[in-house]
Formats: sequence, C-alpha cells, structure tokens
Amino acid sequence: MQIIIFTLSDQYYAISTKNVEEISKNINITKVPNAPKWVEGLVNLRGNVVTLINLSKLLQQEESLCYNNIIIVQNQEEKVAILVEDVIEVVNIEEEDIQMVLEENTDGIVGIVRLKDRIINIIDINMLISKNEG
Repeated sequence: MQIIIFTLSDQYYAISTKNVEEISKNINITKVPNAPKWVEGLVNLRGNVVTLINLSKLLQQEESLCYNNIIIVQNQEEKVAILVEDVIEVVNIEEEDIQMVLEENTDGIVGIVRLKDRIINIIDINMLISKNEG
C-alpha cells in the first residue's frame, strides 16, 4: 500500500495514494458564504470547480497557520482539494503494519503506523468527509 505522509499542527498524517490525483501548491481560493466551517472555499483546477477543505478544521484540531500544499483527491464521484502544511514523502507500507483504530473512535483516523521515529495517523478522507457532511 502506498501512502502520502504530510503534516498538520506538528503531527504526521497519511492518506492512501489510490484516490490521490495530484499535489499542488498555491491555488486562488473563492470563498463560499454559509459553507461548513471546514470548507475554505472553491478552487479552479484546470476548468473544474473543486471544493477546498481545511483538514485541520475537519479533524477538529487547532488550525495550522501555514498551508504549503494542496492534495487533490477523488472523493466518490467528485474531486476535493485538501489543505495540508507540508507533504513529507510518499512511501510503501505493508497493510499488516497498520494498527487499526476501533471504528467507533475513529473521527476519520482509521489506523496508525510507525515509520522510523514518527507515528503517523492514517486517514480515510472519504469517511471523514461523509461523516461531517451530515
């Protein structure tokens, strides 16, 4: 399994690369009135309008001050863009190395994995978004 490791508020997170389309730098944001607090706005990605999500707010943690990367993910039938601080690396891990989290305690975090000196939270972005939409 291949994952993208990134940071938010001095913590390490990862998502599977199977739904990731690209990683981008700064994109102009159009604010959307009355959107959920975790929606930063909309971005124009080569003619496609994509929702920009603030992952710190979606995870209900202290908001980061500096976002350097945007990860474009296919979420069911639509693309979403996710604000992250820094993309660290893309690595291959074995699924059996992931310590799964109990389903009722997830908040979008499905497991953790230890790589080198880091503990990395594995996120299911589709589950996290669908949980917060309702």
